[in-house]
Amino acid sequence: MSELCMVEDLPAELWNSFLKKHTTGNFEQCFEYGDIARKVFPRTKVVRLACMQNDELVGVLQGTYSKYFGFGVTLGLRRGPVLNFDKEGYTSVAERLLSTLESFAKKNRIIMARIQVPQSWNISEVFLSLGYSLVGHLNEYIVNLDHGIDYLWKTISHNKRKNIKKGMKENVEVFGSRKREDLLAFYSMLQAAEKRGGFKSYPLKWFEAIWDIYKPELSKVFLTRWNNKNIAGVFTVMHSKTVYALAAGSFSEGWKVRPNDIMHWKVMEWAYQNGYSKYHMGFVSEPLPTEGTHSWGIWHWKREWGGDLKKLQIFQKFFMPKYRLVLKVKRFVERI
Repeated sequence: MSELCMVEDLPAELWNSFLKKHTTGNFEQCFEYGDIARKVFPRTKVVRLACMQNDELVGVLQGTYSKYFGFGVTLGLRRGPVLNFDKEGYTSVAERLLSTLESFAKKNRIIMARIQVPQSWNISEVFLSLGYSLVGHLNEYIVNLDHGIDYLWKTISHNKRKNIKKGMKENVEVFGSRKREDLLAFYSMLQAAEKRGGFKSYPLKWFEAIWDIYKPELSKVFLTRWNNKNIAGVFTVMHSKTVYALAAGSFSEGWKVRPNDIMHWKVMEWAYQNGYSKYHMGFVSEPLPTEGTHSWGIWHWKREWGGDLKKLQIFQKFFMPKYRLVLKVKRFVERI
C-alpha cells in the first residue's frame, strides 16, 4: 500500500464531496457541522483530519471538544472516521486517522475521546488495537424510502395508517417553512415536549445556526396546523440521501387528531418526492426499551413506522487518564 499523507486544512468543498460520495447521509461529519457547533457553543473547538493516498482523498474524520481549566475535555465524534470502504486497505486508513487524532489530542491536552461508529463498518478491531474500549451501543432508527410511498404505506402498522387517516379526515395541514416565526413556533412545541418528557434537546440558537450556516435548501421546519393553530412541528436537515428529523414537539391539546403521525408521514412523502431515500428518526437506546420503562412510549411509537435499527458502537479512550478529575469537576460546575 502506498504512503498515506495526513491533511488538517482540507477545503470544505473537497470534504463534503468525499462525504457525499461515500455515505447516504452523515450530517455530523459534514464540514458545516463543526462550524455550527463552534458558533453555538463558544468553548467548542473543531478538529478535522483528512487522509490522502497518491493525491486521492481516502478518509476523513471530524470531532469537537471544549476547553476547560486549560484542558480539552471529552472529544466527541459520531459516525467517523468516514472511509472509502470499496478501496483495499481502508482499515489502514482508519488506523492512520485515529493515530493522528490521538497525537492531536495529546498535543492539545485532551483528556479523552468518545467515538460512535456504525457497527456495519466493521472497523472495531482498529479501535481495539489502538487501546480503545467498547463501552456501549446505541441504535439509529431509519425508515427506508427506496421502495416508494405506496410500499411504505403497506408496511407501516395498521395503527399508524388509522391515525394518519384520522388527521386527513380532520383537515390537518402539514407544511414546510423557512420563516423565523415558524421556527419559533416549532421551538415552543419542542419546549413543551421537553417539559412533559423531562429531557433537554438543542437550544434555539442551535437551530438558528443551522439556518445561518448550512445551505438554505437543506434545512426547514415542518409544522402541523389544525383549526388555524400550529400543534406539532419537526426540524429537519438533509444530507446526501437522508432527511434527519433532528427534533420534534407538539402541544397536547392537539393530540386527539394525531398530529405527529400525519406530520412525519407528510415529511416522508416530501422526502421521497424530492429524491431522498432515508428518513432518520433519531436514536433508540440499547438494550431496547421494555414496556413500563421511561423510554417505552417513544420507542413503541417509532417502531410502528417499520424502520430499521442501525447499531452504533461506542468506543472510549483516555489519553490523559490521570486528569479524569477534571471531567468530574466540569460536570459538577455544569450542574451548578
